[in-house]
Amino acid sequence: MYQTMEGNARPHRTAERFAEAPQDGTPATQAELLSTLQSVSDNIMRLAGRLHAGRDATDADAVSITEQQALAEQLIGRLLAMPASQA
Repeated sequence: MYQTMEGNARPHRTAERFAEAPQDGTPATQAELLSTLQSVSDNIMRLAGRLHAGRDATDADAVSITEQQALAEQLIGRLLAMPASQA
């Protein structure tokens, strides 16, 4: 999914896909987690630039960046907890 850098762009929700452990009990692969972490990182950088520039920044952007940071921390924790053989 592509996302524009326009002021009205919102972070896409693909990052939330692997935030929680999958419901069917199968663990997400390292590649899936890394891809999701990259998506979250992109969202954080976009929102940080928007907040820093003050252009079209809203309170929702500040809340969203906090949520994205928490999601990134959770994904990093899941990656670190993976057995070496799975990584």
